[in-house]
Amino acid sequence: MSPLSNNALFLVYERNPFNTYFQRGLNVALSTDDPLQFHFTKEPLMEEYSVAAQIWKYSSVDMCELAMNSVIQSGFEAEVKRHWIGREYLETGQTEVHKTNVPLCRLKYRSSTLEQEYEVINQMTNGGY
Repeated sequence: MSPLSNNALFLVYERNPFNTYFQRGLNVALSTDDPLQFHFTKEPLMEEYSVAAQIWKYSSVDMCELAMNSVIQSGFEAEVKRHWIGREYLETGQTEVHKTNVPLCRLKYRSSTLEQEYEVINQMTNGGY
């Protein structure tokens, strides 16, 4: 998402769902949209990160998780992603802490929460409720 672009066009920053999605553990990332129109610096992506950190009071770990998500979502080849976030990110869903600065406990929490959500969906679709 590009909250700065959204803010300029139709959705004020405070109502943007990005933070809610991130807090719920969705794999979201910041991006730019028409940088010449919506950004004021030569580094539009850094501008998105800086504003998000200020508005939503993100910690350095939050920012690192967003950057990690960007790598995961990117169109880079798997080998490039392995270089930047960890050799087994595809197989295990776990990245290397020394590369991403995202603590293992956070990754495990995200994974556990996702598994619980899958269980609820599975129960609901199989008539478990």
